[in-house]
Amino acid sequence: MIKRVALFLLTLVCFSFITKQVDEEKFVEVNGKKQFYLSKGKGSPKVVFITGLGPTMDDFQELQNKLSKYTEVICYDRAGIGKSESFNNERSLENISNELNILIDKIGLDKPFILVGHSRGGLIARYFVNKYPKKVCGLVLIDPAIPEHKWLKKQLRTELERKEYDKYYESFCTDSTKYSLTIRNEFKATFTKDSADIAGKGLPLNIPITLVGSNKITKDKYSKQESEIKVELLKNYLKINPQIKLILTDKSGHYIHDDQPKLILNEVISMIKKVKS
Repeated sequence: MIKRVALFLLTLVCFSFITKQVDEEKFVEVNGKKQFYLSKGKGSPKVVFITGLGPTMDDFQELQNKLSKYTEVICYDRAGIGKSESFNNERSLENISNELNILIDKIGLDKPFILVGHSRGGLIARYFVNKYPKKVCGLVLIDPAIPEHKWLKKQLRTELERKEYDKYYESFCTDSTKYSLTIRNEFKATFTKDSADIAGKGLPLNIPITLVGSNKITKDKYSKQESEIKVELLKNYLKINPQIKLILTDKSGHYIHDDQPKLILNEVISMIKKVKS
C-alpha cells in the first residue's frame, strides 16, 4: 500500500512538472500562421528578446532563465525559424515588426516593455520603437547591426577583394544547403531593404538605451579598421541621444551574450531598475 501511494505521488509530481513545461511554451496565431514563444517569470517591466539573423530563441535561453527571477521574460521564434511557421512575404523590418506587434498584443503585454535585440534583432528593435513608441520603455541593443557599417567595411578592400566580399555575402542569400528560405530572404532584406527602411529612424530620446558593442580585434587584416569604424558609428548615436549608455568590450566577438553573458545580464537588470525608478 505504501509503495502504491509513493508511486502515485511520484506520478503526480512528474505530471505536474511536464504540465508546467508545456504551459510555458505556447503558440499564437499571427496572420494565419503559428508563432512560437516562451514566457518565464513574473513582474514588470517585462523584457522581450529579439534574436539576430538565423538563431532560434534558444540563443537567449540562459539569459531568460536568469532574468526570470526578476521579471517576466519573453523569447520568440521569428517566422520560419525554430518552431514558428513561415510567411511568404518579404522579410523586411516592416513586416517583422508588424508580426512582433501582433504577437505581443495576443500575449497580452498591455504595459510598455523593454526590448533586447542582438545584431539584426537590434535593427528590428530600432524600427519597432519608431513605429510603436508607446509600447517600449527601454532598449538594450547587443552589437546591433548598422547598415552603414557593411558598406564602409567593403570600401576598405581592393576591387578584387570587394568582388569576393560580395560573393561571400551573396552566398547567404542563395545557399539552400545551409540556410532555410526564410533565413535567405532575411539576408536578402539586409542588402536590399534595411538601409532604406531604417533611414530617418533614429533612436528615441525619451527612454533609456544601452548599446553594448564588440571592439575585439581578430587576426583579419581589416579587423582593426572595421572595429574603429563601428565604434565611431556607435559613438555618433551619443551626439543625438545623450541618454545612451555605451559599453564597448574587446573580450567578445559578435555574440557578446554567449561570450560574456554576465555583462548582458547585469545591463538588462540595470535597465529594469532604471525603468522602475
